[in-house]
Amino acid sequence: MYKTFPNRIVLFVVDQIMLGASFLFTFWLSYHSGLSPDKSYVPLRDNILPCIVINTYWLIVFAIFGLYGKWKNTSRFDEIISVYKTITIGAVLFVLIAFSEALSISSAKLIALGYWASLIVLVGGGRIFMRTIQRYLLLKGIGLRPSIIVGTTDLVRGMVAKVKASPLLGYHIIGVVPISGNRKIKSIEKEKVLGTVENLHAIIEKHNVTDVLIALEFKEENEIFRIITAADSFDVDYSILPGPSDVLSGRMMFNHLYGFPMIRILAEPMPPWERNVKRMIDIGTSLLAFLLLWPLLLIIAVAIKIDSHGPILYIQERVGHRGKGFNLWKFRSMVVDAEKDSGPVWAGKYDSRITRVGKFIRRTRLDELPQIYNILVGDMSLVGPRPERSFFVDKFKKEIPYYPLRLKVKPGLTGWAQIKHNYDRSLDDVREKLKFDLYYIENMSLNMDFKILIATVFVVLGQKGAH
Repeated sequence: MYKTFPNRIVLFVVDQIMLGASFLFTFWLSYHSGLSPDKSYVPLRDNILPCIVINTYWLIVFAIFGLYGKWKNTSRFDEIISVYKTITIGAVLFVLIAFSEALSISSAKLIALGYWASLIVLVGGGRIFMRTIQRYLLLKGIGLRPSIIVGTTDLVRGMVAKVKASPLLGYHIIGVVPISGNRKIKSIEKEKVLGTVENLHAIIEKHNVTDVLIALEFKEENEIFRIITAADSFDVDYSILPGPSDVLSGRMMFNHLYGFPMIRILAEPMPPWERNVKRMIDIGTSLLAFLLLWPLLLIIAVAIKIDSHGPILYIQERVGHRGKGFNLWKFRSMVVDAEKDSGPVWAGKYDSRITRVGKFIRRTRLDELPQIYNILVGDMSLVGPRPERSFFVDKFKKEIPYYPLRLKVKPGLTGWAQIKHNYDRSLDDVREKLKFDLYYIENMSLNMDFKILIATVFVVLGQKGAH
């Protein structure tokens, strides 16, 4: 009941059929419509391979631009606009890359225009058809997303009524979580009380919740933050029903769907195509870095081995995206068992545990180069907040408001905080760097990533950072 409809496989098949139909239409334009002055004829069977190649190109373009992302409730008009923008950009790229010179300019333009139009009509039509089916199934209670409502008792009652009156939103309320009132209450508006905010993490995990609807006013920001951070390790969408006196600010995306105004909190600032391009840049850059830097990596490895006893690499568990742990790779810059007696502590400015080679590679940040591997496998990105150890993450969550928001994005090799601030040596440093991290998360874009990467080069050349 809770599986999103249609899934990516069904949508992929429908797109493939429509792309094939569009190719057949273009084949007719080229050889049977009389538009082309070229009298040579290529049988349809000889066009099977080109059709597969071109269809694959379009499916890659669709994936990059997010057309195979989460199948959320959206209007059919918005769906066709997304298809229109994606196909138009893809068509321009297609013409620039592989446009045939066999036809005259005028006829070529007409055929290309026909292909572009057929793609929009057929692929867009297929998507509208699927959206229509989705609407029908939602009205039948099929394909709903397991959701909970969290908030004050009175506002929860109002939101339950509004959600039930708007089935096309796709929410299936499995229960409510009041934040105040009688803790012995068993239900609100016939919806089961699942527990309290204190055990919200367990509730979301147990019921596979995908959406949390918050029944609070924006001025109650401390309670809203408590709700959000209670489930920072899950891929959950947070939405709130605005009131007439609410002030809209921060990372919120307004969505007025089917007469039901909702505001998404912590909406992803990067559009799907930018996120996908960012990942492609991560993969390409890490592979290129391995290819170009392997002599430097070898030299550093030999220097570490000669300088001090112990392994070349230092592998340490860090907390990554949505609180998931991963093994971070670094060149070892300290003596073996540096924290054996002290436990987890930051390195000081004149820390005696740092080796001679370690001082140099930390100052130049060359100790971070093995994290190219972490970027390649997807644990990290080139740009993002630096990952921290779970010991410190648990500590910072309790002592620094909004610190868990750093976990909403993938950690990075470098970041806005790294080019604006030195290594952490105190809690005040962490608080200061959090401001820069949240600014980055608020304004994530490819342009900002390029800016940070360029600035990082100057930071490394200037040997700023740990001494």
